[in-house]
Amino acid sequence: MRYGYCIFCDDVRTEIGEKLSFIGVYSGVLMLPEFPFSLPKFCVHVNLITSATEPYRSIILRCVAPGDRQPILEERLDAAQLDEQKDLSAGMEANDIPINLVIGASLIFSPLRFRQPGLLTVGAIIDDKPAEIASLRVAQR
Repeated sequence: MRYGYCIFCDDVRTEIGEKLSFIGVYSGVLMLPEFPFSLPKFCVHVNLITSATEPYRSIILRCVAPGDRQPILEERLDAAQLDEQKDLSAGMEANDIPINLVIGASLIFSPLRFRQPGLLTVGAIIDDKPAEIASLRVAQR
């Protein structure tokens, strides 16, 4: 089974040992004082999970702001990142426990301008098929 999720936050930092720290994580809604409004920095960390028996062939991430028809970001994950799936699954013994692979990407907007309230939506084209991943509601206080 394939699925994905996003962490919406103010910053993503890479720590010692390649650990990620998420600063200012939003839980379901981003409250703003007025519209239009610009955030100096906004990040979305995307994780896509698939079975090792069904690795991803291609991924294009898309992010659409409330009220926009065109994506504010459209980014193709490079072949080297997708090739890491083979490295991770190589040498793992097949047993009763399914092996999942995770592809992660941090999307960083600096700044990010919101023209109106609504949904900030993250989707993808995965192996030539559209997929909705997650949304964050943007509202006025």
